[in-house]
Amino acid sequence: MKPSSDEKAIPAFCAMCGPGPGCGIYAHVRDGRLISVEGMKESPLNKGRLCAKAYAAPQWVYSPDRLKYPLIQAGKKGEGKFERISWNHALDVVADKLKEQKEKYGPESLAVLSPARRSYSDFMNRFLVAHGSPNYGHSGICAMQKAFAFSYTLGATPIPDIARSNLIVIWGKQPVYSGSPRSNLKDMLDARDRGARIVAVKPTMEPDVAFSDLWIPIRPGTDAALALAVLHVVIKENLYDDAFVARWTYGFERLAEHIRTYTPAWAERITGIAEKQIVDFARLYATTKPACIDHGNGLEHAPSSNDAVRAIAILMAITGNLDRPGGDIFPTGGSMPWPKSPSLKDRYTSEWVEKLVGPEFPKPFQPWMEGTSSAYYRIIESVLTEKPYPVRTIIAPGTQPAVSTRGTYNVLKALEKLDFYVVVDVMQTADMRYADIVIPVATMYETDHPFEFSPNWIMARRKVIEPLGDYKSDYEFWFDLAVRMGYGEDFWNGSIEACMNDLLQPLRLTMEELREYPTGIIYPLKPRVYEKYTKVFARSSTRLSREPYLPQGKVAIYNTTFEEHGFEPLPVWVEPPESLTGTPKLAERYPLVFSDFHTSKVYNAGWLRNVPCLREVLPYPTLQIHPDAALKRGISDGDWVTVESPHGSMKIKAEVNEGIRPDTVMALHGWWQGCEELELPGFPLLDGGANTNSMYSVDTRKAYDPLTTAMSSQTLVEVKKA
Repeated sequence: MKPSSDEKAIPAFCAMCGPGPGCGIYAHVRDGRLISVEGMKESPLNKGRLCAKAYAAPQWVYSPDRLKYPLIQAGKKGEGKFERISWNHALDVVADKLKEQKEKYGPESLAVLSPARRSYSDFMNRFLVAHGSPNYGHSGICAMQKAFAFSYTLGATPIPDIARSNLIVIWGKQPVYSGSPRSNLKDMLDARDRGARIVAVKPTMEPDVAFSDLWIPIRPGTDAALALAVLHVVIKENLYDDAFVARWTYGFERLAEHIRTYTPAWAERITGIAEKQIVDFARLYATTKPACIDHGNGLEHAPSSNDAVRAIAILMAITGNLDRPGGDIFPTGGSMPWPKSPSLKDRYTSEWVEKLVGPEFPKPFQPWMEGTSSAYYRIIESVLTEKPYPVRTIIAPGTQPAVSTRGTYNVLKALEKLDFYVVVDVMQTADMRYADIVIPVATMYETDHPFEFSPNWIMARRKVIEPLGDYKSDYEFWFDLAVRMGYGEDFWNGSIEACMNDLLQPLRLTMEELREYPTGIIYPLKPRVYEKYTKVFARSSTRLSREPYLPQGKVAIYNTTFEEHGFEPLPVWVEPPESLTGTPKLAERYPLVFSDFHTSKVYNAGWLRNVPCLREVLPYPTLQIHPDAALKRGISDGDWVTVESPHGSMKIKAEVNEGIRPDTVMALHGWWQGCEELELPGFPLLDGGANTNSMYSVDTRKAYDPLTTAMSSQTLVEVKKA
């Protein structure tokens, strides 16, 4: 698309979702106003493809919900009464409070809650290290849990080699809605056209099921049980790769004995999948060469998350599908020198780890990939319980505790009790009314930093439009606050340009030089190499000791590191907090399994419902319910229904759908925003709203994975016509 004579097309990154660098776009600007975007064909990430969210950028940027200037609380917490102040005044107030609390309670009294991974996440971590607090609050529900289990089983997280595979298993993932402009979905469709078979393992018939050969409608939260039963079949029927198992695995004999009780008949009762279908699936995966598993975030939402991922990782390995063409492979990487990391991980000590208020991963396994981390919800919980000590100040940049984590009732109580709460965001947020200070920040369309990179592409961000209000970028917030706190030496004395130039040193570039490449620099990928077992299985861990993930230099089927620290060395089955098989008495009152989606075709977690062109596509929160379950309850498509669990209730619209298990209902996570332009309402955060996180248990004895703090998104409910 060529711009008209009175407009400019500026190379940029899409800023509408995360994590990681956005897709490449051309932002069309007329008279200083962003009017549209188009895909950047030069981008190796999306190659000109975009999703609906990207095209909605202009409406998002100019939303009436934009925060234009800093605010200070002028009433009681929760009332939402604020007064306008300046950027400098706001940061002075925050700095003064942090200094006061550091002196009175220690630096660990500060916690920062993580957003979806962004490049500014590294600077949040850096600030915490400079301040002296290990309490970076990672979500406990996304990415790190899966990566942990894969690393401690295989040494790294493999990716599916879809383009060369003859069988693709989509397990707990939504490839049509999640990252669709990038290559996986196209590769999958191309693979299908050349004859590859596709299997979808998920509770609902999503768009990818339409092009799948087989749908395995698993009951939510039971992926570990299915994976264990598949292992049972593969081992019992000798469908594994003898040579690989003998040379590259540790503990196979113990697994073979352990797995005997996890029969397909046992799994049928738990998963709701027929014994025969489990057996057929196991044989299909083990005997089709090559086969790969495209694993997703759905595996990270159960107290058996670590066991599910480990069992799937073991399946990849023992069937001979690990790091071989068409299987699940360890990326070879690119030739681009890696920029320096902004982290200060060299300052971590055992004393530092001991100060964690609620470790996301057990202390012997800290730090993990992003550094030391306390679990997002456990930080909030510490405010209420004051154990092992209370966090006093929370900064929430680009995240919304009331809709981003489980246990909304407790979250709101904690925000009300908290000494000091700082919201840092582009838009009004679900829990902004509890903030003491609100810091508005620029969108990435109003910012000329930082650079973003992937394994073979690096490009500088470009300011597309001038800021619309009295604010700066997320990066400038942390840099300005650090200087006020006396941490300027750790923050390049407040100069973002100096910081970027420092980080770019390995590439022998400055930001000014990088900006001379309008669409960035693409480096060649290294030739793909397979079967890199010796190298990958010897990788050092992120722990303070740097001991290898795999002590034996082999796939850790039997995990001696876990055993050493008191955790299960082999994958086992753990029931969700409430389930049809685990809590049958409760199921008499609440007979349906409830879970939620975290990805949709138009929304990004708890955001974007205020954007008109997106809200028109999905105007109301809906509950997917099978026709049999709906008929039994006198519910028709489009009816408003009440969904009640042991922990909360919602009022949403019924979406009667044959593509869901009859014993299961599901809703989209993240509803709260209204849309002013369409006169569509927002929704309460608690009972009577549509916030799925108010529905779940947060009982520390049964709602978390004991090793990775993966939080359950399964409960039991009853549904009635409202």
